[in-house]
Amino acid sequence: MGASRTVGGLPRTYGLQRHFSRDRGNGPTPQITRARVRRVLRYFRPYRWQWATIIATIAVTAGLSQVNPLLTRHLIDDAMLGEDKRLLVQLASAMVGVAVVLGLLGVVQHTLAAKAGQSMIHDVRSELYQHLQRMSLRFYTSSRSGEIVSRINNDVNAVQGVATGTVTQIANNLCMVVATSAALLYLSPALTLVAVAIVPFFYIPSKIVGRISQRLATLTMEAQASMQSFMHERLHVGGVLLTKICGRGPDDAGIFGERSRRLVDLHVRSTIVGRWLFMVLSIFAVLGPALVYWYGGLQVIEGLLTAGTVIAVAALMTNLYRPLLQLATVYVDIQASLGVFERIFEYLDMLPEVRDREDATPLPTTGGEIRFSGVNFAYPSPMLMASDRDGREETEEAADGFEPEREAFSLQDVSFRIAPGEQVALVGPSGAGKTTITYLVPRFYDPDEGTITLDGHDLRDLRQDDLRQHIGMVTQETFLFHASVIENLRYAKPDATEEEIVAATRAANIHDFIAELPEGYDTVVGERGFRLSGGEKQRLSIARALLKDPAILVLDEATSSLDSTSEHLIQEALETLLRGRTAIIIAHRLSTVLGADKILVMEKGRLVQVGSHEGLVEEDGLYSQLFTRQFGRVLDLT
Repeated sequence: MGASRTVGGLPRTYGLQRHFSRDRGNGPTPQITRARVRRVLRYFRPYRWQWATIIATIAVTAGLSQVNPLLTRHLIDDAMLGEDKRLLVQLASAMVGVAVVLGLLGVVQHTLAAKAGQSMIHDVRSELYQHLQRMSLRFYTSSRSGEIVSRINNDVNAVQGVATGTVTQIANNLCMVVATSAALLYLSPALTLVAVAIVPFFYIPSKIVGRISQRLATLTMEAQASMQSFMHERLHVGGVLLTKICGRGPDDAGIFGERSRRLVDLHVRSTIVGRWLFMVLSIFAVLGPALVYWYGGLQVIEGLLTAGTVIAVAALMTNLYRPLLQLATVYVDIQASLGVFERIFEYLDMLPEVRDREDATPLPTTGGEIRFSGVNFAYPSPMLMASDRDGREETEEAADGFEPEREAFSLQDVSFRIAPGEQVALVGPSGAGKTTITYLVPRFYDPDEGTITLDGHDLRDLRQDDLRQHIGMVTQETFLFHASVIENLRYAKPDATEEEIVAATRAANIHDFIAELPEGYDTVVGERGFRLSGGEKQRLSIARALLKDPAILVLDEATSSLDSTSEHLIQEALETLLRGRTAIIIAHRLSTVLGADKILVMEKGRLVQVGSHEGLVEEDGLYSQLFTRQFGRVLDLT
């Protein structure tokens, strides 16, 4: 085993590859182990008193369920054969009373189980969501959003059947087996031995079918996730537009049909396997009573047993075989559910590649000095499994032996300093590494080599939340939640006053537009809300960043979607608002370049020039070529 790869003293976690690199359905079948059971039981502990009450109710129910078969013995032997009409009425009434009590206990049991079970599902879903929020940006660039949503929805909902149904079913069946066995021994030990003689035959087919059922369950969940991801992409607004433009509707329908047919095939195979198991077990369930009637009938003929006793034993056998049959199938269900638990735990076991040290330094305030020193960085490529981990959890120790491939370096030996309050423009052709620099400043990724500091603190020594609290960012792709305008703005500062919001929107030249919307600041925007143009979305994003009032502002082509008039107004506002604030601006407009204190020129991941606009234009370098190519025509017109 090789040594763990580290970045700045922190282990780089490659546990993601277990999910992204192979079909889990073709891997080894997860077994029911003590460690896995303990992990699942951890979600039961907060509700242990509710479950104790549920189990107590189940135990009382199991005991009362034996009363009516025992009353049947006396009803036949004493009331009917003894021709005692009064006793007959009393016994019949008692049987009705027992049925009523059992019904009420069932309502109480299922109510308590539903509340406790749903609370557990809430805990699992919340833990998974909070864990995914802590995952590094690479996790989201390596996975499809439909797959992530599928795990939170479909997989957790599949566990719900185990939490609210299977657990109570196991407890009920175990209590029923114990209570029924006691009643059978009380009536006739000999007939009890006959009844339990075929019990081992219930479990042999269950064990065989269980392995098949579990693998089919895992494949089914993966097929559902795949189909959901496909639908999420193709039925998204952008996906629909691309499909129509390219005329690929029939082709996509064919792909969807193939995935749907695979899901149908898996469901049918699961159903067939389950029915074969049920058929085999049902045959053994009928064979037991037949043996009891045969042997018991001989005992009645010889006068060793009464007819009521044989009938009572036969009735109790239903109470014995039914829970035994269900226990056998429950074992299969638990095995199948392990595949679902494994998918959930697989996400929970993933460690974010970028995470805080245990002794991370808080950063309540910052001056805004940023320094890159010999920074090399390459985006990780999709990784391949170096070995089969047989379902073991991925930790930093378990990451040994993985050899992930890396893309070509996006940044190579980049070094520069941004003084507090300095406005720096990043210039260069597409793919030069400009956006990568803006991703490293808020520590979405860690550099492979070199250091990045803020006010002299290595970013890896700072708390991520504190670091990002001081950074505002406007990215190339503006994202708005499906919520009102004011809710989207307050996402950056939940306690923002209306005056602060209006000031930010005025500075971003978007207030007047918002005021003319049907419901003003309460107008719902986002994917299914009021349609905004690219420029309008960009200005809302700028207003949101300004509302946060960060010490460091990152503008990634922030004015790329604005018309000339709007850009001019935004530029005037930014000149005032950026004063005294550290700013990193990816610039494609002349006004932005001219207003920068410093310009960093990037080419193929290297920093090739640094200086002011006037100085770089005079040099015979890349900036002069870019300036002439992009801005020369504008200067000629002026």
